[in-house]
Amino acid sequence: MKELAKPLAALGICVAVTFLAAGFAALVQTGFGAIRVSSGFFEAPWPPEGETPGTLPVGPGAKPITAARIGYKLYVPAGADAAHPVPAVLVMHGYQNDRETSAAYGIELARRGIAALSVDLYGHGYTEPGMRGRGWGSRKLTNLNKTISGPRRFLVMMTFSVLDFFRPDISAGLVDSSMGGKAAYQYLARLPFVDSSRIGITGHSMGTWAAWSVGAAFPGHRAIALQCGELLVPEYYDSARYHFNNVLLIQARWDEFDYFRDFKPNVLGLEQTPLRYHDFMGMDVPVEWDRTYGTFDDGSARRMELIQNNHRLTTHDSHALTAAMYWFTGALGAQTALADSDHIYMIKETLVLVAMLAALLSTLPGFLILARIKFFSSLIQPPEREDPRLLSPKSRRVTVLISILLSGLTFPFLCQLGHGLIPVPEDLFRMTVGNGFITWLTFLMLASLFMLMYWYKKGEGRKMGVSLRDLGLAGKDEPGRIDWPLIGKSALAAFILAGMMYLFVAASSGLFQLDFRFIWPFFKPLNAGRFGQFLVYLPFYAAFFTVSAGAKLYGQIRLPEFKTPAATQLAWWGYSVLVMLGGVFLIVLVEYIPFFLGLGPGADLLFSPLFGGPFMSVMILLIPQFAAFFFLSTWLYRRSSLVWTGSFLTAILASWVLCGGSAMF
Repeated sequence: MKELAKPLAALGICVAVTFLAAGFAALVQTGFGAIRVSSGFFEAPWPPEGETPGTLPVGPGAKPITAARIGYKLYVPAGADAAHPVPAVLVMHGYQNDRETSAAYGIELARRGIAALSVDLYGHGYTEPGMRGRGWGSRKLTNLNKTISGPRRFLVMMTFSVLDFFRPDISAGLVDSSMGGKAAYQYLARLPFVDSSRIGITGHSMGTWAAWSVGAAFPGHRAIALQCGELLVPEYYDSARYHFNNVLLIQARWDEFDYFRDFKPNVLGLEQTPLRYHDFMGMDVPVEWDRTYGTFDDGSARRMELIQNNHRLTTHDSHALTAAMYWFTGALGAQTALADSDHIYMIKETLVLVAMLAALLSTLPGFLILARIKFFSSLIQPPEREDPRLLSPKSRRVTVLISILLSGLTFPFLCQLGHGLIPVPEDLFRMTVGNGFITWLTFLMLASLFMLMYWYKKGEGRKMGVSLRDLGLAGKDEPGRIDWPLIGKSALAAFILAGMMYLFVAASSGLFQLDFRFIWPFFKPLNAGRFGQFLVYLPFYAAFFTVSAGAKLYGQIRLPEFKTPAATQLAWWGYSVLVMLGGVFLIVLVEYIPFFLGLGPGADLLFSPLFGGPFMSVMILLIPQFAAFFFLSTWLYRRSSLVWTGSFLTAILASWVLCGGSAMF
């Protein structure tokens, strides 16, 4: 029992921190009692607007869709009821996000007496149908004379800018460019505590196209706030018929997506273009940033707010939230004593981050406790050789450099290829960004496997007599062969540890209506469809983490031990991050240094905008996420002298993150 005392104490601390942090985050989410928070689903007829029903299957053997099932989260001021109705705002997230990403808007609006309905758009969160429910066209707005072709998911993404109220010759093929937003607006307007004459709309990125679509369908809306939105060219739609009331455009200075910069290298100077000052602002001369033109009373108010941030961080930028609160309280006539800049949302985000990290760390003492069980005792093996270095310093440097360059140089191209164009069965591989990641990671895994096997069988590894045991792939009893029972036990242990983490997430969701994230989705409970996708993508992640981030990283090119275990853990962790993420960090520099210098995003300048956008902006998620996973796998390898448990655990976590929070086609 003495050997279990420390792991049990560490586990207890992790559990306590997890639930204390999540509990305090829930208090912040409810405005310390001033906000009622609830979540659920509502159904809407599918498809809308008279399309033929049942045309969109959701997977192999699935029943045709006859209704859209839309997930939501509702933030209501505590005093709102049928006798005291309040204004309301429909909040819609961007691509690869979900309703929880809009929590900052939900909390801050509700604190000011405005109800907020945050919904999962098609293919996101818990909403069905998938993104295909939007429909797709055959032409991009930037080149209407050219027909585009390719996989259906590619057509959806290439025609994001096409909206269903555009001219019929442009919008043919579109079904619902609001992606469920129209049904959500109707649902919100019918709530008994909502003043249906005072409803606003906001969306981020993909959600801005949904916001335009909702605004066109419901002319009674009072205000729209576009968080990084594309502006409409009047020739594309009947501008005499459709009117958009009191529109705020929040503009990120370093927006990685070219269509949100009017296809210009940067945003400075856009206030002097006719599209901005005339078509959008309704003025005959250039306008100024951060200044309101027109009035709320007649719906003519227009404003462009410039924030010093990038595309993804706009949803939680304090300047952006301040501008939005000013806009909605003014346009909707909300009575509040709070300053526009009085925010608490980031406290909630930080506390949930603490809860998530504590839950992740709980897997480490959990492993030590499991290993004390006789069945799992073989998961901890004695160290291999006194000098664990398997490469000369020069060979290690060359191998590390090749790994960094290979991952960096292929990241923009392979991710984008897999994202839209790789020919995979789309009803099986439904995670759009996930297809990009597994294309890139599988290529890196195969390259590592080829080089590792050559080194092991014919190169320096053979000369040294390196065994599978030296690579962390075999136990001490039979160092030259794969021990399948050992692999099975490692996989089972990894699922148990991840299952413990899942219980924390499920408990937080049930008790506090919070999943584990920081601004963007990370860990959330999986519904049946997303669990099925988890099983589809898991083998690809397992292969990558076993070969590239396993046998190669902790076997072939590992470092020697340092003076203390803590120093070794930190040094090996930093080394793992350098080797596995160094190439991505180089692409970060390539992308943002030219951008910050005012030249434009590096990917657009060097490779064309096709290879910019989603995978450039997602790097700020990928690096910290994988860095956290490498901390776990480094620790698990050092304690076990095997790569299996760490590789399987990180693969499970990475696949969970992907399939829990990413968009589904």
